[in-house]
Amino acid sequence: MDILLDASSQPSMANPSTTPLMDRVTVDVDALAAVDTSGQWYLHGACRGLDAAIFYPDPDVVEDVARALAVCAGCDVRETCLAHALGRRELTGIWGGTTERERRQVLRRRRSA
Repeated sequence: MDILLDASSQPSMANPSTTPLMDRVTVDVDALAAVDTSGQWYLHGACRGLDAAIFYPDPDVVEDVARALAVCAGCDVRETCLAHALGRRELTGIWGGTTERERRQVLRRRRSA
């Protein structure tokens, strides 16, 4: 099952009090459920060696959220990271190139499907 997060259902980046979100993210929830997150996938993350605080930005600071998402955009283990975050119900931070709000949306849509 693909769950589409699109800009039309997301807050505008023009509003600094909202979290900037990717223009369009397709999440194949079924495929993510099958991703093995038990290994040491995090050793291959683009975030490795960076200050973890980068990935826990204030959601109201658009530039900080965008910086974290930019790191994730080129990451080889982004899908595994997202599967990990969804599986563990990570409530805060940027995981797998998604914000807290995006992950909540994926989980809500997965429950209603």
